[in-house]
Amino acid sequence: GVTEGVNGDTATAAVGSTNGKRKMTSSSSSPTSITTIPYEEFSPIAKCFSLLLRNMWSPHRFKSNVDPHMLVQAISVASNKRYHVGQQAEAGEFLSWLLHQLHLGVGGSIVRPNKKKKKRKKKK
Repeated sequence: GVTEGVNGDTATAAVGSTNGKRKMTSSSSSPTSITTIPYEEFSPIAKCFSLLLRNMWSPHRFKSNVDPHMLVQAISVASNKRYHVGQQAEAGEFLSWLLHQLHLGVGGSIVRPNKKKKKRKKKK
């Protein structure tokens, strides 16, 4: 796992079992793909996650298990060792962070909380 308190394998399997993430990792350029930028421009963490999921869901793999080492390293680097092997972390915070990093890594934008815009009164 990624940390003692966060089972990265479980989080990866949970996120990876969603239909949209499976489409994200497909190498085809079909219209149903939700990839917004070319795979070459994905962030390192998005590339590692994509590779791990493709290996998990591949019908051509000889072995049923996959090695998440590259993803664990990418998570450690991207989080500045906030989520590192041997360090305990909150599972909810990790999952939220991971989803946000994947969103940004595939070309998503930073979504800010809704702020009410003040209407400016026109001066007469």
